[in-house]
Amino acid sequence: MQMTPEAVILDPYRPYAPMLIQRLYARHGVRTICLHSTWRERLLLEGRSPVLRSAAVSAHYMVADHDWRTVARRLAMHHSIVAVLPYEEGMVRPLTIIAEELGLSWSQPQVQYAFRDKFALKALVSSNDPSIRLNTFARVSSVDDVLSVVRTHRLQRYVLKPNSGSGNQNVAFFEHDASPVEVGAYLAKVGSDVLMEEYLNGPEFWVNGQMDAKGLPTVVGIGRYYRIHDNGVENLEVGSYSVQPDDPLFAPLRDYAMSVMSATGLRRSPFHLEAIVDERGPCLVEVAARLCGELGTLLDMRHHGPQLDLIDVAAHYYVSDHDLGALPLDWAQVSRAWVATATGISTRDQRLVKVDGVEDVEESSSFLFWIKRPEAGDFVHQTQSLTTRAWAVTVRGDLQTDPRVAIDGLRSTIRLQGTGDGELQLSQKWPMYRGVAGKMWASRPRPYQARALLHPLR
Repeated sequence: MQMTPEAVILDPYRPYAPMLIQRLYARHGVRTICLHSTWRERLLLEGRSPVLRSAAVSAHYMVADHDWRTVARRLAMHHSIVAVLPYEEGMVRPLTIIAEELGLSWSQPQVQYAFRDKFALKALVSSNDPSIRLNTFARVSSVDDVLSVVRTHRLQRYVLKPNSGSGNQNVAFFEHDASPVEVGAYLAKVGSDVLMEEYLNGPEFWVNGQMDAKGLPTVVGIGRYYRIHDNGVENLEVGSYSVQPDDPLFAPLRDYAMSVMSATGLRRSPFHLEAIVDERGPCLVEVAARLCGELGTLLDMRHHGPQLDLIDVAAHYYVSDHDLGALPLDWAQVSRAWVATATGISTRDQRLVKVDGVEDVEESSSFLFWIKRPEAGDFVHQTQSLTTRAWAVTVRGDLQTDPRVAIDGLRSTIRLQGTGDGELQLSQKWPMYRGVAGKMWASRPRPYQARALLHPLR
């Protein structure tokens, strides 16, 4: 009997996952197999997404051992896999292994593995197109390695970051004369697989796009990060905003990103690239083979208009090598307004007791949608990077308004009160308890999850 075509997704709890699952089923008749890597996350989050128990999903499996080649072989015994859906950074490598093991046409293992290795990715770009500007970079694992690179390349300032990291986590900046003790403390904290880069002095930008079946890139959005020194972090992101097509930096960033992406050899994948612009022009920071995080892909769609569905485009290329041709972009509409994100910080680890200003934001004519809506009962961490932000929202505005002013206004509108802000009476904590109870109910174990214990992937 011929099996129906299916796709594979890992930990399908974030917003892009149900969107991709629904698109594949509606457009291509492809159902999705959901792999779950931890019971705790599954119990907390699976029940909040109804699509995961719909006809669009064909099976659920726990895969706690993370032997992805064995997982692929076991899946092949019971299913006809035609696609994988690497919708987040940490899923690129395991799903690439599965795609390689199953011989999927989407698979480009040597290219895709490089996208989870910052050093390898820059080396790949440099090897394939030496004309592309890159800053000095090296893989380091010891203090001696770091000091040797400083001396050899006469660096005045440099950056250290985890070689496989994401979300701007554990990125640190050092002067050329930083002490070995200071560098050693950083390496002890993050481990021995570290990327070292020459520091570039200039604003940082992002470029989003899609690679087609031939490996040709299309840029769909360009923006600039808004970062400040706060919470003890030198480069803390508090927002970002679009770069308009008539901006003098738009064309150089677009052309640079297209050159980099062509040099990677990537096919049939969305991409999110980051670059710094200094007096010499754009220079690569890093690039990911996935949809833009923090719902940035949805923001690009809203900027161009309803005719552009980048989730549908990504789903198509994950499952098919049929080329879609030119995407329905509307740069004229993009030119009429900017779009932006604003992000809130928490000064400490705490549970939120009260949140003011949410309704004011939602009633504003500039409001688009929440990325993370703050609510009483949320537990928030001290904000050290994008992954620990307390809230995030998207807005749009006319060209007469400075988006940075709008971002600052939003950040002052949302006011958080938490358990770390002093003694509170029981009555003041009631909204927090109610919020926690609601989250517990939404995350209650379901009978089907108990039955899943009896049906592991064999």
